[in-house]
Amino acid sequence: MRKILFTVITVLMATSSAMADGLIIPRPNPRIPEIPRINVKYHHVETEITDPVAITKIDQVFVNPFNVELEADYIFPIPENAAISRFVAYLGGRKMEGELLDASQARKIYEDIVRRQKDPALLEYSGRGMYRMRIYPIPARGEVRMQIEYEQALKSDGGTVEYLYPLNTEKYSGSNLEDCKVELKVTSFENIGTVYCPTHEIKTERLGPKTMRASYRDENVRPDKDIVFYFTRQNTDFGFHLLSYREPGEREGYFLGILSPPLDSNRMTIDKNIVFVLDSSGSMRGEKIRQAIEALKFCLEGLNTDDRFNIIDYDDSVRPYRNSLISASSANIRDAVAFADRLESSGGTNIYDALQSACKMIIPSDNPSYIVFLTDGLPTVGNTDIEQIIKNTTMLNESRARLFVFGVGYDVNTRLLDRLAEENNGLPEYVTPEENIEAKVSRLASKISRPALTDLALSFNPKRVTDVYPSPVPDLFYGSEIIFTGRYESDGTSKALITGTIAGKNVRYEFPVSFAGRENNDEFIPLLWANRRIGYLLQELRLHGHNDELLEEVIALSRKYGIITEYTSFLVTGDEDIMARNLHMPAPLSARENKDAVSKLMAPEVGKSAVRGSMESSKQSQSDFFSAREEIEVDGRTQTLSNVTQVGSQAFYQVGKNWVQGGLAEDKFDIEVKRFSEAYFQLLDKDSSLGRFLGLGNEVRLKIGSQVVQVSDKGIERLSESQLRALFP
Repeated sequence: MRKILFTVITVLMATSSAMADGLIIPRPNPRIPEIPRINVKYHHVETEITDPVAITKIDQVFVNPFNVELEADYIFPIPENAAISRFVAYLGGRKMEGELLDASQARKIYEDIVRRQKDPALLEYSGRGMYRMRIYPIPARGEVRMQIEYEQALKSDGGTVEYLYPLNTEKYSGSNLEDCKVELKVTSFENIGTVYCPTHEIKTERLGPKTMRASYRDENVRPDKDIVFYFTRQNTDFGFHLLSYREPGEREGYFLGILSPPLDSNRMTIDKNIVFVLDSSGSMRGEKIRQAIEALKFCLEGLNTDDRFNIIDYDDSVRPYRNSLISASSANIRDAVAFADRLESSGGTNIYDALQSACKMIIPSDNPSYIVFLTDGLPTVGNTDIEQIIKNTTMLNESRARLFVFGVGYDVNTRLLDRLAEENNGLPEYVTPEENIEAKVSRLASKISRPALTDLALSFNPKRVTDVYPSPVPDLFYGSEIIFTGRYESDGTSKALITGTIAGKNVRYEFPVSFAGRENNDEFIPLLWANRRIGYLLQELRLHGHNDELLEEVIALSRKYGIITEYTSFLVTGDEDIMARNLHMPAPLSARENKDAVSKLMAPEVGKSAVRGSMESSKQSQSDFFSAREEIEVDGRTQTLSNVTQVGSQAFYQVGKNWVQGGLAEDKFDIEVKRFSEAYFQLLDKDSSLGRFLGLGNEVRLKIGSQVVQVSDKGIERLSESQLRALFP
């Protein structure tokens, strides 16, 4: 029975695997034979980094949901090298104090609790010191408030500084948090290039060249993964920072590169050419055309004076605002806004002629060119052949304008729109009926309003890299960054080469980088890469048809990393026997797997499932952060993924009561260890980081070194010296 109730807080800093989580562990109570997990009211974190020192303040309230009072112990595993300056608990207006225990004392307490309560969850904290506090009484339906503050020096890696605050409380929480907030303020001694979070969607605000603020907030949420912030020090025009990760024993590794533009966006303004192509057919009538017009007006008013633009209004006929591009002068913008206000919806949808007109209007120049194309339907007038529309538009687009496509609603042909964007170096966007057209188009317009570097390419010398994403590389805009992920061959130093175009001139930048293997603990990097790779492969399959080789790679990556999509959901939602045979054992796809995968990948080109599929694949292939799925939609129904989880860069699948590491056979292992035995704790004594894997449950199968270890209620109770050497050579 689980009695470890809730993780309060966790703090981990750069290049350290140390973690700090506060837990409330109730003492036995005869009136509550099986105590559920305690709830939390809120979890607030405020961190102020004055580079290189971070001061973290945590404010947390626990709630006793029972009608009887509780007695409990509160323990707080201490982060490595942290200096705690405040540790206070408030209970009924009474202030309580704790005691500091060193690592050897703390470890005995951790292991005693694990043995007594038969719950391995605490194992991930083994090997660290702790603060301990007796809490009594926690009144029935009462609250206890914890406040902690500590300082810690951050380490940097090539000008990149990491701050990690674990929010992996899902396995302890009794209910969703009412409010979860992590706020970070950074003041650096050098200019800050960017603040990047690979794990969560955050809001950022630049307060000055050396100061930024970033925040994550959610309500009614159950945190399940650590939140990681990076900020880069940048004292050059453009900045490029690289992080790398390689599993032990593997020659190839994974890298993440952050390319940021100059901080002074006013130093050089790059003029651009842009054509807005707006669908005003009858199906746009009402709120859709109103939102589209407001979006167009926002885009027009955001143009720079020296930009050149035009508007093409189309239904069954095509009506350009002007015969050619015109300057974005104040007078022209006022007149164009008036033109937009006069637009009305009627008629059919002549996509072919509208795009032909836009492509002919943009002539080759030194300035970057963009076409923003919006439609809510299928081509119904003029040339309606999908392949001809794609082929001829791409052929006529000699200026290689980036084509950004907006599909509104579900009555659009996703294959047409996706391929138009793909073959014209742009991106597809979809606006579902519950979303706002104006908001989505305006966000894109704001982003592309200030190009910093176009026609980008990334290479390394003397380092060979493969499978680099995003592909193709988008333009870099002021106020944003490009996050690259890829694979590299071996550790060592290199130079990152960035080439591109600024105002018609070719430029080249070199940045010294180091592929450093496991010098840091950035295990999210392979997950982010695999997420993008799967998205890219799914797009290829959706747009260009069935390919056995690509399909098998999608399935293999999904198995290895536990990245489940609607197209690979059959791997974890089938019966247990199928899972045991097909999910863990590396083998060619079965006939059933092929049939299921192909039927899902060959989704309809029109309708809700087509739009959702395109949105999901596109989001995966371009995502700057990795988010593990808890739910997937299968055949129109939402299913919860309770039998797959990720720990670090490893995927584990539950078959029966056993958690099995991805890629391991269901019925093969080298050593079987009895849970909670001396042998069990010998493993932790050799490598305390194994605790996060063993903490999955009472039965776990994982690979340690070259050996496969099964933990169960039977097996050996003590490991011999030879067995330890085999596991930890």
